[in-house]
Amino acid sequence: MPDAGKNVGAGIFDKFITMYKPSEDLIKPTQQMLDWYQDKLPAELLQFWQAYGFGNYGNGLIKVVEPSGYMDSFYAWTAKRDYSKLPILVSAFGDTFYYRKLTPDDEDVSLLDIHYRKIDVCEYSLKGFFEKYIVNEELAAVLLKKELFEQAITKLGVLKPEEIYYFQPALILGGSQDPKYLSKGSGSVHQMVLLQLGQQQGL
Repeated sequence: MPDAGKNVGAGIFDKFITMYKPSEDLIKPTQQMLDWYQDKLPAELLQFWQAYGFGNYGNGLIKVVEPSGYMDSFYAWTAKRDYSKLPILVSAFGDTFYYRKLTPDDEDVSLLDIHYRKIDVCEYSLKGFFEKYIVNEELAAVLLKKELFEQAITKLGVLKPEEIYYFQPALILGGSQDPKYLSKGSGSVHQMVLLQLGQQQGL
């Protein structure tokens, strides 16, 4: 539950919280974390962290992550440690939504698709991303693989905060989006595994 009295980003997360119910075991940020990110991420997002916390939302369909837990794998994918780009959400299947500060006045939220090795811009503002993009039910059903997610829970159980579901063999190597090919494990570790698999294949 959110802390009482918090002005959580002027309500930009209301639809997100309604659509993706916060888990009971979310972890709140420390003051040291908040201080480190205060000039790197929007104040609204830091307020959201304080009010709710990191962990599974929507039973694990999507995770709100403390960026440092995914920085090593994320920056390996993007080939540069650049704090103007920070992972903020991870899907149940390991795709990463990241905040990008373009200029002092411009920003976007982009998606790193680790399965098909591509990056797409989702919205050109944090507000637009949380108020429109990620709460579009039809888009989210496809983007987050909601039907497959529900089958994965039945087969493998609910994800721990650090876990994702992944495909064996990997989709980029010809695998199939079928529940029988799913396993689960550390999200950041599997992101690195997929990157290395692609590099070995010259992808």
